Amino acid sequence: LGIIPTDTCYMFVTSVHSRTGVERIYALKNSDPKLKKPLSLLCSSISQISTYTTAMTSRRLFKMVKELLPGPYTFIFPASSDLPRMILEHKGHLKTWKRREIGIRMPDNEICLQVMQGVGEPLLCASVGLLDEAGDPVSDPARLHEALRGQVDFAVDGGAEEGRVSTVVDLTDPEHPHILRVGAGDTAPFGEADAE
Repeated sequence: LGIIPTDTCYMFVTSVHSRTGVERIYALKNSDPKLKKPLSLLCSSISQISTYTTAMTSRRLFKMVKELLPGPYTFIFPASSDLPRMILEHKGHLKTWKRREIGIRMPDNEICLQVMQGVGEPLLCASVGLLDEAGDPVSDPARLHEALRGQVDFAVDGGAEEGRVSTVVDLTDPEHPHILRVGAGDTAPFGEADAE
């Protein structure tokens, strides 16, 4: 379990195959077991996205993804059978997600992409989300490392982050994109998409 920079904020990351890593992320985030938000999958290439989702069978989605990624987006896609079952069937998970789907990130951050390429497989991730005394997100890697000393196995210093959030778009129905959260990514490519 570690912390790496992305194009939005620092993220907890663990192997896509590590049940222990998943449990540790939820413990560090102090998540209520019944309200656990699903983790996203950090991918370093379109090929990895194709392996773990069924989205790339749509020419329209393939073109859109290729144009927008890497970038500050989380795309919700139908999961393929290659995604480890423990991710989709995590405790509390079925109450959160109605279908077999996964959030995919491919950040526009060279350090993040190098870490993922070095690991050779996608990483499950969740924003660190630590707040300082004033209630603002902690974005300084030295402060994050100090606050989480002994709780993570490694931390990669990518400099101070802005503490932004990604734009989250549900693309499980490619004909009707649904914007779940407006963040750092431009929503214009999704036209008249529904927004929450």
